[in-house]
Amino acid sequence: MSGRSSGVCLTASASVLWGTVFVAANIGLQYTNAYVLVFVRFLLATIAIAILATLFNRKLGLASELRKASIWLLGAIDAVGFLLQYVGQSLTNASDATMLANLSPVLVPLVAWGVSRESISKLQATATVLGFFGLSLMASPIGRLQGTSALGDVLLFGASISFAFFIVLSKRTSAVSTGSALAVIVTITAFLAPAALLLGKLNPLTLHIGLEAWYSSLYMGIICTVIPMVLYLRGLRSISSSESGTLLLVEMLSGLILSASLLGQILTERELIAGIAITVALGMGVGFKKNCRLVSKMLRLNHV
Repeated sequence: MSGRSSGVCLTASASVLWGTVFVAANIGLQYTNAYVLVFVRFLLATIAIAILATLFNRKLGLASELRKASIWLLGAIDAVGFLLQYVGQSLTNASDATMLANLSPVLVPLVAWGVSRESISKLQATATVLGFFGLSLMASPIGRLQGTSALGDVLLFGASISFAFFIVLSKRTSAVSTGSALAVIVTITAFLAPAALLLGKLNPLTLHIGLEAWYSSLYMGIICTVIPMVLYLRGLRSISSSESGTLLLVEMLSGLILSASLLGQILTERELIAGIAITVALGMGVGFKKNCRLVSKMLRLNHV
């Protein structure tokens, strides 16, 4: 598998895992508030990282990564995004949160051009427009899903902006190693702690949030944080941030499917049409034809 193909697979895998977080968060928010839930998620992730660092510190280089100002900048940006995402989801539902918190793929090419002057191919530009069309259908106030809040929508869109900047700056600062990924998670935890204590009124002595919320946080902390963050930043080594942003559309699709199957939040016809448009945009953005030709060539060589 080539470096680029490996990057595509790693990023897509991370996106699938991240897509499951919306259902888990929806469950956890029934038992505790958004500030506490997101902090406990990252606290558990940090505990897991501390264990890994104890065992493999020399290989991971976590301590040296934590001394970099760029890592703390990335952590601050991502912490803002996660706070907005969880508070926004507490005001809406999993399906709506999945849609609006995943607008970053269509924002990334614009941010990448503005920050890094990263070129955008015609195919990627078309994919961005098509992806924005699909996402705008889903986020449209017309036929808005019942029980959602306009404030929640604004907060979730703010989360998408934060995540778009995180994607671009991760690439620009070369924070794409396993150590970088784990260090970013630790810094996110540090930035989320004051919000949990002051706004979430978390008692640090008891950490009483309910057994269900602990289960939800444990799943999000390990399966939806440590593993996908490592996969994503390693994948970012060999693909552009624009391609990476397009691949993150998978997160939204997997989140919507799980919301419908597990929570009974059925998609409307409008949302299904949007999903098709986004799927096409995904194929265009990652160079579907190019990958097909590569696979075909490999099959012919193996046959010979």
